[in-house]
Amino acid sequence: MPRDRVLTAIVLLVVFAIDLFYASIDVFALVLGLLVAASAWEWSRLAGVEHEHGQTAFGTLVGLAALVCLYLPQSEGFIRWVMLGGLLFWLSVPAAFYLLPALAPIERASRKLLLTGAMLFIIAALAMQYLHSQAEHASPLLLLYALSIVWLMDIGAYVSGRQFGRRKLAPLISPGKTWEGVFGGAAATMLAMLVVLLVADWPDGAIVRVVVATVFAAAASVIGDLYESRIKRAAGRKDSSRLLPGHGGVLDRIDGVLAALPVFAFVWAWW
Repeated sequence: MPRDRVLTAIVLLVVFAIDLFYASIDVFALVLGLLVAASAWEWSRLAGVEHEHGQTAFGTLVGLAALVCLYLPQSEGFIRWVMLGGLLFWLSVPAAFYLLPALAPIERASRKLLLTGAMLFIIAALAMQYLHSQAEHASPLLLLYALSIVWLMDIGAYVSGRQFGRRKLAPLISPGKTWEGVFGGAAATMLAMLVVLLVADWPDGAIVRVVVATVFAAAASVIGDLYESRIKRAAGRKDSSRLLPGHGGVLDRIDGVLAALPVFAFVWAWW
């Protein structure tokens, strides 16, 4: 494994752990805003914004919009409807894959795509903040568990896909992904869920909520991964950027998170 990839992973893990467990709520929101800004900057490049000033402006505006949303008081009802919007969007994505499996090349800035990205980043940031500090039984550990669903799906899919991958999942979108990889990721996630359910002290009635949220979030993480792959293919790019040495861009690391966290938060808010 390349040295820069390992070093980047270590730095990211340390920063993430400090922000998750030791930062104040305000600092946590600020970090989310910065993450949204970096993601929006990369998204603008994929969406066909050619000028650097335009890319920077879009990233800055979306990051500021996310901060405003994160710092404003949010009622449970508001979060419910926002997460419902996120759920409906990700439910529509498989239909879009079926009806239009490959996008035409993105040559000019697409307003529709830019607005879609801004919406997805802000909803995902709100979902993370909700699970971290606002939801029933909210805690850094609850957020960590929701994020681990995405990570375990990725790791399980990578290992299983390399060993047993035969049937392509979506060859026109991401030729390297296989159904065997998805099953391997799902198996790893379900095993981890069973361990968490046995070890953690969940309140009465929360176990079914955890199971449903985990299953839905695991499925959504695959859709989020494919969605970003589809946009990158239309943009003619392998990585969203080179912000993270050895890892590509921020979007390449959080594509599954964009879908899984709002879906997890939706189940948590509506159950």
